[in-house]
Amino acid sequence: MKQTISYKNFFINFIIFFTIFAFLFGLLAYSVISSRKYWDKNLKQTVSTVLEETEPDTWSVENACIINNPLVASAACYDIRNKKNGENYKAVIVRVQTFYGPMPGVFTVDKNEYVEFKGYATLHGRVAPILNNFKQSKRIDYWKKRIPGIIK
Repeated sequence: MKQTISYKNFFINFIIFFTIFAFLFGLLAYSVISSRKYWDKNLKQTVSTVLEETEPDTWSVENACIINNPLVASAACYDIRNKKNGENYKAVIVRVQTFYGPMPGVFTVDKNEYVEFKGYATLHGRVAPILNNFKQSKRIDYWKKRIPGIIK
């Protein structure tokens, strides 16, 4: 026996499927776009906290910078200003692999592209002095060399 194909039922099913798919895609896109503002705000606060812990009352964190390197998804950049001498710098927060797992590290970059490691963002308590003693590790040196190319 031959089955007859009902184009009407096919198109109804297709429209229902496409509507559900478009709704789920729209919901996902909305959640990503709406959370981006809070993500930037929290990262800015994290960078500010690290800079305040290392050098109290020295830095003012300003606007976020756009990183034009698509290969770096785990970094964010902010314009910062030194309150004491008025010079502008950039602060970069990037995921650094440590003995205790990946930690967000904060670096500052001056106008001559000199990169300085300031500290780990989520590290407080007894472990902080241990990891901060290893500021000249190979991973920190890697990011010091790589950051000027990232923020251009």
